[in-house]
Amino acid sequence: MTRIPDAVKSPPLPGLDMIAAGKVRNTHSLPGHPKNRLVQATNRISIFDHALKALVAQKGEILTAMNVFWKTGPLAEICRHDIVAFGSGIDEFLPADLRGNVGLQKTAIVAQTLNMLDVEAVVRLCLTGSGWDAYQDDGIVCGHQLPAGLQNGSELPYPIFTPTTKAVIGHDEHVTADSVAKKYGAMPERLALQLAMAGSRHARSCGIVLADTKFEFGRDENDDLVLGDERLTPDSSRFWSYLAWLSAQEKGEIPPAFDKEFVRIWGKTLGINKRKPEIDSDVDWVHAQTVPEDILRQTTLLYRYIFWRLTEMKLETFQRDKMEIAMELPPLNIQVVLGSRTDLEQARAGIQWLQSQSHITSSVNIISCHRNPEELRNFADSAAARNADVVIAGAGKAAQLPGVLKSWLVHFGNLTPVIGVAFQGKDDTDEFAARLSITEITGQPVELNSDGHAYCGSEGMEEACRAAVKHEFLPKYIKQKPAELNIMNF
Repeated sequence: MTRIPDAVKSPPLPGLDMIAAGKVRNTHSLPGHPKNRLVQATNRISIFDHALKALVAQKGEILTAMNVFWKTGPLAEICRHDIVAFGSGIDEFLPADLRGNVGLQKTAIVAQTLNMLDVEAVVRLCLTGSGWDAYQDDGIVCGHQLPAGLQNGSELPYPIFTPTTKAVIGHDEHVTADSVAKKYGAMPERLALQLAMAGSRHARSCGIVLADTKFEFGRDENDDLVLGDERLTPDSSRFWSYLAWLSAQEKGEIPPAFDKEFVRIWGKTLGINKRKPEIDSDVDWVHAQTVPEDILRQTTLLYRYIFWRLTEMKLETFQRDKMEIAMELPPLNIQVVLGSRTDLEQARAGIQWLQSQSHITSSVNIISCHRNPEELRNFADSAAARNADVVIAGAGKAAQLPGVLKSWLVHFGNLTPVIGVAFQGKDDTDEFAARLSITEITGQPVELNSDGHAYCGSEGMEEACRAAVKHEFLPKYIKQKPAELNIMNF
């Protein structure tokens, strides 16, 4: 088994015996329920088959909720799943002292005990990763001859099954689909392909590309095949934005993935990818490394974002409404910044909706980016801006306020998302100028609507307010451009 750093080991659960502690999940026995077990997803994170001395906030909650989403939604009817109970439903199987434990309800499921197959059922829908490396050698990926002319990130003409071993320590190794079929029959491959295709169709409807994924199967007491472990989570799958993928493919590149990418990149800079998990001294060295807090925070944001994109619900809303966990929505602080008092008329309905939400704190500020440059700078550096979860910035005519405010926030190290709203003016020219001033900012650091345009007018302001509450946002940076002063030669 993978060695877990002492600093991130989970405390015991009263009345339950721990059966196993994996890189991410802990498995416990359930007294009185010998056919079931409690599987709890932790906030632990692993890269390159090493468990790190780090915790990613809410990761266990997101993985658990994602499993519940796929099991009860897009993958529900394809095959049998191991999940017996989730959310508040796990209380039926727990000792009295553990019932009503909201933290446990968010991170644990009751699962059927299975005899797990010793292979990982990997499905590739796009050519990337180790598949791309193999393809460049001879055009063959795990026994599949692929057409010539593909590039890194290309969508495959058909999904391919590329199973691997399930290494107890160290790296998984590729095996052939034929060897899996010889040992377990055709059903693991068939189900893996069906599950991946169903997941891909749903993801694409959400503007997401499922590049590859893995499943694990086990057999129950009747020797029937059952889907176990995790399904289509950012720990087991590679997800890309469809639009970002299209843009990247035009350049022969792949887009950033919605998973633990930030942590992997950091790990490579230290050489963790070259440390062997089967060598104790290498493991000790990895466990001694400290993952920077900003990388862990951004990983949480990525996991929350892909959950929202695929489920169309924020994590806490899903937990409350779909997992039936008795919990309040977390408080949100939303700051509204308008360029002029005359903008209040178009902003009023949206602001009133914000004020009607019991878990939201909001305030309205009027700061012109042209006439109050020092006040705008001070606001960007204020406690109000630092404590905000989202800023909604709206202006009319040449609506430069959203972009300028975002620039100041980034300058002060604040990655709070800024939603841009263009207010209508006296004619179409004013409105067009306001929309353009927000939509066409280089690098698009301001949050736009689902069509890639600025929210506009009174209705747009209401939509922006709802988005501030119900959407997840990725951190956006502004690429620095060196200033050139006193140029003499040009």
